[in-house]
Amino acid sequence: MTRKVKGSKQYRMKVVPHRPFSGALSIVGAALLVLATSAAAYFAGQHHLRSNLDQKTLAHEKALQQLDELKSENEALRLRAATAEQSLTIGEQASEKVRAELVQKESRIAELKQEISFYRGLMAPADGSDGVSIGRFSISQTADVHRYQYKLLVQQSATRHTVVKGNATFTIVGRQDGQPKRYPLSDLSPQVDSESIPLRFKYFQNIEGELQLPEGFEPEGVELSLKSSGRKGFNIEQRYGWLVQKS
Repeated sequence: MTRKVKGSKQYRMKVVPHRPFSGALSIVGAALLVLATSAAAYFAGQHHLRSNLDQKTLAHEKALQQLDELKSENEALRLRAATAEQSLTIGEQASEKVRAELVQKESRIAELKQEISFYRGLMAPADGSDGVSIGRFSISQTADVHRYQYKLLVQQSATRHTVVKGNATFTIVGRQDGQPKRYPLSDLSPQVDSESIPLRFKYFQNIEGELQLPEGFEPEGVELSLKSSGRKGFNIEQRYGWLVQKS
């Protein structure tokens, strides 16, 4: 039995059940909530990062694919350009070869015509020439662009047996610095020392050598003159254009 002390305040006592794990559970629950929130944030961030990486990876792969395609197109264009250039070069070479063959054939035709004229002149001289004629004349280009080779053949009919005597003049005509200019062969060729080239032959005579044109001179043609040294005889005047053959 409880005794009450007189004059002191009395308190009611209440019996409360002891629960030692309730505080710990609250702390654990809060920690789990924080962990769950952090995990959710982490996985959300990872998902976003992975999504961005996937997009960048796809963009990178697409760029690599486009680069490969551009490289392939560029290589195809280079191949086409090389093929076109090669075809153009082959075409130019073929055209140049055809032109060279054509010039060679034309030169051969000219030579054959001169040979025919030569033999025809020997057998059937032109009237009024006293049996003397120009059988062949040509100018050919040498390795030097300013130097040329000339060949002149003067002939007499084979039916005549007399010795031809006379002289020939060989003049190159053209323009020097825009003005008309004439050069005798003796001024241009070391093989000739006189304006009048002596002629003395029974059937034919060759006159040939090299000439060098002066700087600034533009040739237009050649004038040939054949004259007999006797009172009666041949007097031939002939002009040729400046037609240069390849040697």
